[in-house]
Amino acid sequence: MEAHRAAPARQIIERRTEVEYPQSRWDTLCSVLQNLRARRGRRLMRWLGRWGWLEQVLNSLLPEAVTESVKMIEEDSRDATVKPSITLKRVAVDLTPVLPGGENGGARLLAILLVRYLAQIAPDCEWILLTSDKNHNELADLDSHNVRRLCVTRQKEASGAQAPSPTPLKAWLRDRLAAMLPPSAMARLKSVYRKIFHRPHSSSLPRRIAADLVFCPFTAPFFFDPTVPMVIVVYDLQFLFYPQFFSADERYYRDKHFRESCHLARRLICISDYVRKTVLENTDVSPERVVTAHIRLFDRLPTPSESSTATLERLKVEVNHYLLYPANFWLHKNHEMLLTAFGLFRALHAESDLKLVCTGAPGERMKRLRDVAGRMGLDGWVVFAGYVPDEELAALLQGCHAVIFPSLYEGFGMPVLEAMAFGKPLLCSNVASLPEIAGDAAFFFDPRKPREITSAIERIESDPELVVQLVQRGYQRLAVFSDPAEMARQYFRVFCDAWADRSHFPLGIHGVHPDGWTDEHVTITYDACTEKRYLEISLATPSWLPFDRVSVRLLLNGVDRCDSYSISRSQSLTIRQKLPHQGGFFELLVAPTFQPQAYGMSDDVRALGCICRACRITSSAQIIELLSRESTSS
Repeated sequence: MEAHRAAPARQIIERRTEVEYPQSRWDTLCSVLQNLRARRGRRLMRWLGRWGWLEQVLNSLLPEAVTESVKMIEEDSRDATVKPSITLKRVAVDLTPVLPGGENGGARLLAILLVRYLAQIAPDCEWILLTSDKNHNELADLDSHNVRRLCVTRQKEASGAQAPSPTPLKAWLRDRLAAMLPPSAMARLKSVYRKIFHRPHSSSLPRRIAADLVFCPFTAPFFFDPTVPMVIVVYDLQFLFYPQFFSADERYYRDKHFRESCHLARRLICISDYVRKTVLENTDVSPERVVTAHIRLFDRLPTPSESSTATLERLKVEVNHYLLYPANFWLHKNHEMLLTAFGLFRALHAESDLKLVCTGAPGERMKRLRDVAGRMGLDGWVVFAGYVPDEELAALLQGCHAVIFPSLYEGFGMPVLEAMAFGKPLLCSNVASLPEIAGDAAFFFDPRKPREITSAIERIESDPELVVQLVQRGYQRLAVFSDPAEMARQYFRVFCDAWADRSHFPLGIHGVHPDGWTDEHVTITYDACTEKRYLEISLATPSWLPFDRVSVRLLLNGVDRCDSYSISRSQSLTIRQKLPHQGGFFELLVAPTFQPQAYGMSDDVRALGCICRACRITSSAQIIELLSRESTSS
């Protein structure tokens, strides 16, 4: 073991003749490396390596020519034994977008159940769940010996038209100082106070918690850090195929988060081959960075208890005498066409006692659909159950005659597999990913043609032989999507691949909102280039800024401070920095920040710093606008 530890140190010492190096620093370095065999030296290196500081310490002593050898020492110092394979020690999982109830749809189910299985198949890895104040307590059930929650967003209360009131002690001290000091001295004192107590963190959240990887199961890279690889799940690109189903803001942010994910993530995980195909067709992401991992959670629902009949009695439906559509009331779920088709079925088969049950989170759209069903004369025949817990959903699945799924667009479609798991025939759309998931175990129809949907309902009610065939094929099809632990292992293998892949280093800016306002932490990344080039950043503050000025610190690669700047209210600033030839990143740390809602300005709850008007990389050959990621020739 000691021979193994000495090897990197010997390599560095042997390379002494290849570089120009001050004798004093070289003597210090030799002393550190030669003491690696000592017990205290090994303990120190192991401690520094565990927190990711070893490379930063030795970088101050070593030139870039020996950086790779230092990394060998750092990796070796993390554990007393040499392990043959890569093992992640700490993964941050971004669960801040989790909403209450079923508002996140299948994405919420996958994220929560995936955390449980990942914690089981990787017990030596620590899983840190990044939560918000809205869902922190709701996710408490996920806590275990290797899973813990970390609340990272706490929304401040609005306080009318004024900023949050200071504590009585702060107010008394402020008034006493104001009475004793002239205004100029008081202003300088306030400036010093803000620099001390409003100083932003010098590193991002993933670095502060020493995460090896960030996992984003909601397709939004909120916690990007260029030094920490990121893996992101992509569920669908519905906003590209059905833009009319979204508002302008929704389309913008969905597209923004998707494009940022493609740009920043080491790996994209798609929930079906169909989604992977659409991602590759609509982006320039290399196929090696996009993988498919099917959802394997068909058995997530509990077995209905003997009291499950109470659910059917409450909804006034009978066993085997209703169709079930388990879906939220989103536009792409195509409820209008289903109601039209079911109304046509009722008109043609007045003697039938078949009903339709629709589940999903209640809201304005559910109310409108209920009104539409009433105007169509379907009162009593269409039941809007609203959001139902898993126990009641399992009871509805067990008691239905068939599951109908007329969705216009699905990235996967978990209810398809759940219908098969409960031994129910499936009537299903023939679009998007649904044929891939259902295989030959569904009776397909065109969801845009109500007559085809009506024909499917007629067949499933009148053809018992078809019912038996679909149920048998469904059980066979489930074998392809069995073993949720294997799904977790597949995800974990992708995590390890992403962590080991050092080839992807994105070019862009992160931490600037679409309206130009910055967060307290802005990251600018750039790739390697042999040409002489510069980074230019234009910043400004409005005349109504709550503070006299904001300070901006510029860091290079998270270690070396480049410079500090100050922007007075209603002023602008342009920063120009020469870029190294190798790839790296700059960080802008802006302080203080303010929340418009807390000052009664608007309902905006963002923590804002200053306005970024432009950010570009210039060279003799081209100008790259990072805010729009456009490249123009000079």
